[in-house]
Amino acid sequence: MGLSQVGESYENDGNFSEISLLDTQKGGDVSRLENFRCSHPDGTVTKSGTTVKAIVGEEHLALDSNRTFRMIYSKGSGNQILSRLEMREFYDEDGSYICTIRNIDGNDPAFGTAMISTVTPVDQAISVNYKIVVPGPVRKQASLPAKGLVDLAKVGDLDTDTSLDFQLALDGDNTEAMDKLAQWASGVRDQYPLWSKNVVSYLRMGDFRDKRIHNGTNLTGDHTLLASEFVPLSNYRVSLVTTGKIFDPAMAGGAHETHLQTPLLIDSKPGNYSPFLLAYGHNIVLTQLGIDKVHSDYSGVPMKVAPGSRMENGAKPVVDSTNLNRSLALVSAFFYAPDALHSIVNTTPKILAFGGQKKFKAVLPSRT
Repeated sequence: MGLSQVGESYENDGNFSEISLLDTQKGGDVSRLENFRCSHPDGTVTKSGTTVKAIVGEEHLALDSNRTFRMIYSKGSGNQILSRLEMREFYDEDGSYICTIRNIDGNDPAFGTAMISTVTPVDQAISVNYKIVVPGPVRKQASLPAKGLVDLAKVGDLDTDTSLDFQLALDGDNTEAMDKLAQWASGVRDQYPLWSKNVVSYLRMGDFRDKRIHNGTNLTGDHTLLASEFVPLSNYRVSLVTTGKIFDPAMAGGAHETHLQTPLLIDSKPGNYSPFLLAYGHNIVLTQLGIDKVHSDYSGVPMKVAPGSRMENGAKPVVDSTNLNRSLALVSAFFYAPDALHSIVNTTPKILAFGGQKKFKAVLPSRT
């Protein structure tokens, strides 16, 4: 696929960013992704006449706002680029995280339906919960924020249509759990075909390998020789990893053959989870620092309050994402590349030397 960037917009402090891509080989519709990590205290940045505050609620006011990501995925042609998905990611310092993805396609009878995925590290395992929640009566619409829909942070209070709980052991056989997950995911795709199609379209857009939302200057300033200018990271990979296993069976195709000399020939979606597998499976400190910067420092918290990062000047994050990135690496291995799991479990991340968290037992197993 010949993806070409046909539009972008961003604030220098990372408050808002937008990228639009088009497949120049096959044509078709333009895909657009809008990212929100609010750092303006008054939330006055606007997009199409809508304030960022209206999209992200009150979360932009918190000092630990770097824990929350908001995204909107849209698709269409000409002036008819309509919103299809609304997403929110939130993490805690112990490595647990929650990802909500809501169907806001006005052409879908399942408008307003959302999937909430929750990952919680426990002793020598990862606990995972997926559930589909449905809104009450609501009129389908194309504008945002959609009237009648609760804020994404409160979606968990809605009625549950279907759910699944399971644990993935760091040292054990997880075949039964993964089979249950595959069966549950198949049922979700069958029940929500248009929603599933839109999520797969989003996943395809997210897989642009070394293409990222921002150019290098938005990461570290006008210092082109700094390594972080070249680290290919995007700040919405949590949603790609967690939703891919449900909505896109092709994401895991060939990923278990990670030791082959030509992995890109068989790995259908390396851009979605490879950074975590590379950084933590091979213990590459530079990539660990880059991922840490995206989640811990970059945007979210106002730069005047907490400037810098471990990568740039050794600054300790207001809210540390070391455990989040480690648990996401584990989930990526469980879901897509199980032969990388052993290395991730048994290697102490080099980033811990830079002052990372050390309380996550599932990240650092006890040694005899």
